[in-house]
Amino acid sequence: MKIAILGVGRLGAFHAKVLRELPGVDELRINDADAGRAAALAKTLGAKHAPSIDAALAGADAAVIVTPTGTHAELIRRALDEGLAVFCEKPIALDLESTRRVVDHVDKTKGRVQIGFQRRFDAGFQEARRRVRGGHLGTVYSFHMTSRDALPPPDAYIETSGGQFVDQLIHDFDVTRWMFDEVDEVYATGSTLGFPQYAKWGDVATSGAVLTLRGGTVGLLDAARHNEAGYDIHVEIYGAKDAIAIGLDPRTPMSSVERDGPKMKDPAYPTFFVRFDAAYRAELAHFLRFARGEAENACTVRDGMEALRIALAARRSLKEHRPVAVKDIA
Repeated sequence: MKIAILGVGRLGAFHAKVLRELPGVDELRINDADAGRAAALAKTLGAKHAPSIDAALAGADAAVIVTPTGTHAELIRRALDEGLAVFCEKPIALDLESTRRVVDHVDKTKGRVQIGFQRRFDAGFQEARRRVRGGHLGTVYSFHMTSRDALPPPDAYIETSGGQFVDQLIHDFDVTRWMFDEVDEVYATGSTLGFPQYAKWGDVATSGAVLTLRGGTVGLLDAARHNEAGYDIHVEIYGAKDAIAIGLDPRTPMSSVERDGPKMKDPAYPTFFVRFDAAYRAELAHFLRFARGEAENACTVRDGMEALRIALAARRSLKEHRPVAVKDIA
């Protein structure tokens, strides 16, 4: 397969290295707004430097989009119009209308687009979903998700990110739908403590959200941009029969009994690349199978749109200091 990868910043460069190692990738074409960066990485990986997006896409079999969010929608459309299968990092766009136009274009062209929510490919999250969906926990009454970055991204990134709910917690919103149920209502709050400059963008550095799911389950989410102890993603799920945790030690879910004793370790990791290395690799390997018609789509554009809808409900809740029904985000 001939794969075009667009955007080789920190995450894009990681994806390019993974793709170069995967069987079935005969040619990797690298394009980036920083031509020097793209050329240097291409040389290192033995890949081709594509000097333009058109050059990268022409004759390719698939495209992997890891550019800034504001470019995602247009690049998805361009790749689909070339007949390519597409992998695109979340979110599709920063607003619902732009996202909806992409969804409509995918339907119109019968295109193949997988959205990048790598937690769906993490062994711990997958096993927890199996136990939840299989009824092993009984009725799931509540869950608690924590997402903490080690160090905040540059302010220039924060300014264009869409905010903490759209940029960071959107992963948690996606996992909530995938693992449990649809979200009916969101109540969110947040603070700029330590990062007062975020206020001018209507953003926060620390936040919490209470989710009420369609079936009655209650979820509590908390996020932080700054946690020098490390990158920390963990989940606790409470059911009538048992409680399990993801992201402690080991990464696969542990019951309340299994968590007792010295097995417990600091759940923080130095970077998200360390925490989700295997998940990212599995995600891209699945995409190649999907692009070849050998696997179903693991995360559709509609999944991406619904996760964004919850994030926008949380953002409205933060702004208006009230609970917001997800159905009201249209």
